[in-house]
Amino acid sequence: MIKDPGNKTIWSESPDEKKRPVWFFLLMSLILVVSGFIAGAFGSISFSVGSGVNYFWPGITIQQVGGIWFGAWGILAGVVFPFFSNAVTGAPFAISLAYLPANFLQAFLPAYIFRRLKLDPRLESGTDYLSLLFSMFVGNLLGALWSVFVLLFLTDRISWSEAGSYFFGWFGGNMSAGVVFNFVILKSVSQLIVRANALVKKWWS
Repeated sequence: MIKDPGNKTIWSESPDEKKRPVWFFLLMSLILVVSGFIAGAFGSISFSVGSGVNYFWPGITIQQVGGIWFGAWGILAGVVFPFFSNAVTGAPFAISLAYLPANFLQAFLPAYIFRRLKLDPRLESGTDYLSLLFSMFVGNLLGALWSVFVLLFLTDRISWSEAGSYFFGWFGGNMSAGVVFNFVILKSVSQLIVRANALVKKWWS
């Protein structure tokens, strides 16, 4: 479905390339956690379905864009900050912990696909756009299915009659926010990330 456009330049490492120190990426992770908390809390307060599920969740952008830019550092931040944003709606820590696989997949899939297919985070081709949309769709779909599984079977917090609203709340809330923000932010900021030599080309460096 998705073909490699052959743009390997942006992900290749030259022998004389100057790499950023670890403290820089620790700082970036901290910034992502704080940004994710703010963005996620906005959705949690304004569009909550309940138990950390929202009809419009801007935090998804921090998860997915952060992973594309910063690899494992961004994925780690994307897994951590929902613990704080979910707390705004009163979601128990155990629920946020149970959501961890969903948040990991949502952050990991775009990061993996962009590295695996050598896609350009500056979104220079139609393949870049379609691949981002595809990875968002799959990650958010799996996340929504897992969240309903957690609430319906693992914690018994919702009934079958409520499962549909929670599923569409998670999936629709993530997709709508991602479509609104992900493309614009990647297109406008990725060039700065590349020029600043801040793009993590593998997973940790």
